[in-house]
Amino acid sequence: MKRVVFIFVSLFNMTIASRCFFPKPWHGEYFHLGYSSPLKVVNNTISEKGKCVENFGSHFVMEDSEYGEKCWRCMSIYRKHQNVLSYKESYCETYFDTFESLCGNIAGDSQMHTMFRRDSEPVKCPFKGPFTFSYSKGGSGLNTCSFPQSYLDSCTDHHKLQLNFQACIDVQGSESVSEELQCIATWTEGSKKYLVAEMNREHVYSDESKYRCFVYEKTGKGDNKTVKMAQSLSASCDGLWSPTEGYRTFDMEKVSGPRSRCELPTWVTDHHSWTSLDSSIQLHINSGEKSFKLKNLQDVIHPEDSHVSCHDIVKKEKNIVKLVTYVKSGCDSGFVCSVFIQEAHNVIKVQFGHKARIPSEACSDLYFSSSVIKSLLLVSKATSTDSCPMSGRYEISPHSPLPISPCPNPNSLHLVSGCGSSALTVEHQCSSQNRTKTEYSCKAHWTGPGRRTHIILSSHTSSQLMCLSYTDNHGFLSSHSCHTELHHNTFNISQSGPCVQALSSVSLARHLAAPLTTVLILSLFSVLSSSVFCTVRTS
Repeated sequence: MKRVVFIFVSLFNMTIASRCFFPKPWHGEYFHLGYSSPLKVVNNTISEKGKCVENFGSHFVMEDSEYGEKCWRCMSIYRKHQNVLSYKESYCETYFDTFESLCGNIAGDSQMHTMFRRDSEPVKCPFKGPFTFSYSKGGSGLNTCSFPQSYLDSCTDHHKLQLNFQACIDVQGSESVSEELQCIATWTEGSKKYLVAEMNREHVYSDESKYRCFVYEKTGKGDNKTVKMAQSLSASCDGLWSPTEGYRTFDMEKVSGPRSRCELPTWVTDHHSWTSLDSSIQLHINSGEKSFKLKNLQDVIHPEDSHVSCHDIVKKEKNIVKLVTYVKSGCDSGFVCSVFIQEAHNVIKVQFGHKARIPSEACSDLYFSSSVIKSLLLVSKATSTDSCPMSGRYEISPHSPLPISPCPNPNSLHLVSGCGSSALTVEHQCSSQNRTKTEYSCKAHWTGPGRRTHIILSSHTSSQLMCLSYTDNHGFLSSHSCHTELHHNTFNISQSGPCVQALSSVSLARHLAAPLTTVLILSLFSVLSSSVFCTVRTS
């Protein structure tokens, strides 16, 4: 009779055990500090912890073995987030009264362990910057690095944050370094909020150096928002109870928003798309007309996009406006002093300074001076053909190969403009070949300082534009900009005759009716540099 009862009890226990399974959303591989390999949660087992034989509430009784002897431990498991499991556990016991008594042995102050899901899907980060912050190590607050202020901002990918730490001369251990965080879990416990992130920084070679836990508290709203936050020392949330105590603590303040209504000038927004002469830079006005996207195609393998929004108006005149703009490209962001100048109804010049972390500093001499300003010449993509402000036939004597000539040393090279046509024609003869013609359309023209005339030219054989710039005695031709400072390839031009078709039919013929003896035209140069956000990088 006793044998029958024993078999019945055994079968009953097996039936109970077969019902002890971990929920499917828990299944996966987890990093656990202190274990050399990931812990796998599958069906009714956790590697390194054993097999579940009974479950009641949050308690899971695990059958395991230690030193060759079978034992049982109770794990009290909580799912903090889809990517985080935390638990307390008893010792693995061989002798105990009941499973309930085994679980009752878990003390309330027992260590809470955390497990982070490996290869997890990232989540939206809880901070939308930018913030400035001070930081300290050790949580004492005695060695706080607060000047200069460090900077935190959310990335274009809302799953990431970037922290730019500044070094303080009087704080030992502070350093100027950037750290990128990818958020993988957030949850709330009372007034405290938790964040788990994967760190992307130097010397991150393992899961143990990659995962970090943060606890934080937010106060205030809008520009008055402040955040106190503490970071764990290791890849665990163990012992992280207060946002003022941790391996590293942060005091964060939201950067103030715009003080006034800030909009781009209408002569910029009326043309929704702009391009540089060589098409390497594209500017597109966003809906709402307060921001634009700047695309840098100079690196065709890794093109770069920057989102630029109007933050504050510094100066506004008829054809010029000076703004503080907020610029974000990936995880790099800051405030840039930007000047927009209307050259013609369909041509603008944009000047950019260096990135500042504080809006009020963007237009200071430190970030916006002649030594750091970078310029772009942009032409509206909706530009139509305009009349050319030249009339006559001109002979060109090149000093070096020119982009308008198919051969380096042509026997003859002539330019014909006006003469009953809105186009500008280049006639060239290479060696003994027949004379050929290339026709260019005039897309825009304007007169700048020093009575220098600029013409934007386009050809149906190329998507690139060119700028022909000249005065009565010197000038240049470039497929990159209308700036004169760095040009060094020249050619001479002299008027060889008037128009035969109609000497007075071109409205701007008088502009060049005076003797145009020698015009120095300088060839290709590149003023676009990679040192201002999307177009230019300085660091």
